[in-house]
Amino acid sequence: MMSPPEEPMLRLKSVIRSLFFISIVLILSISLSARESETNYDQKIVQVLEGYQKLMSVPLDSDVEDTAEHAWYICSQAINKGFLRFTVDPVSDSLLQGARFFAEPGKNITHIIVTTNLLDIWSVTPSTAFVILTGAFQDASNFFQDPPSWGESLSDTMERLFMRLDMYNVEARLIRDRLLPSGFLLSPYDSYILDSFEKDELASVILYLERFSLPVARGMYEARLGFEEDVTESDLRDFVNNLGTQLLEGRNAILPGSEDSVIYPLAVAVHTWLEFSPYLIARIHNRDRVDNPLSFDQILNLEPDYTETRRLLEASRTGDMPLMNHVAEETLKGFESR
Repeated sequence: MMSPPEEPMLRLKSVIRSLFFISIVLILSISLSARESETNYDQKIVQVLEGYQKLMSVPLDSDVEDTAEHAWYICSQAINKGFLRFTVDPVSDSLLQGARFFAEPGKNITHIIVTTNLLDIWSVTPSTAFVILTGAFQDASNFFQDPPSWGESLSDTMERLFMRLDMYNVEARLIRDRLLPSGFLLSPYDSYILDSFEKDELASVILYLERFSLPVARGMYEARLGFEEDVTESDLRDFVNNLGTQLLEGRNAILPGSEDSVIYPLAVAVHTWLEFSPYLIARIHNRDRVDNPLSFDQILNLEPDYTETRRLLEASRTGDMPLMNHVAEETLKGFESR
């Protein structure tokens, strides 16, 4: 439920009052890693974040859900308290991975790691730098609001995917509600995020940037949640096996020599099933076996239909892997080269 209009404004004023102190903390935090990065990039981090703060200081209409500002507010508090610092990645020059949140278990200090490519592009295409930073801030805010759930998502591919979806959602809202109204020129990447957000609820972004089928993932996630409530073991098993069979039939129906654009979505749907179905099948057997869970090999011996469907889909994925790798690489290359 949205907060009353007064609450975001109070938060916004609090952030503005803290700008001076945040800048000091940023400079001090960055100086700790000065030996590992050049001084000009340290200065660029400060400049980029000052620009981001200015962007966040523009109030939106009271009926607009300001998710990016909320994430920035949480991160700014973490910065002030010394829990969040920024550092330059000395190795990667990626743009799309140009800002990522990192938290080490057992450590109080967390980091947002930025690449030199992101800092360099800021002076040319600031919109993209802000969009990618927003994804990192959203990830960080998820951590600060619920560290255990964030940590568990690192070993739970399905949960992590939906956290990534949440990050793209916040990025798209930033583009729509702040960057466009403020007159920023959008890069092809920014336009792609916004276009997917408005036309297919980010399904194409997840398909090409994350290599997962959002419809398949959502169906399996809903089945996962349902099993924790009133869905029976038999119903969950039937759902998983029937979905796998349908995907196999769909993939086999594509004629040899078809265009990559025809094959790729089905190949990714098969990949999604193979990645997410083990959790569901294992949950059938291990939900009530907390102290003595069965291994996946033991479960396969108990699930002959699933095992056979999985064997056939694994063979399909193996054949499609070169194509999936090629499409993913070309997609990333296209955005990275902008």
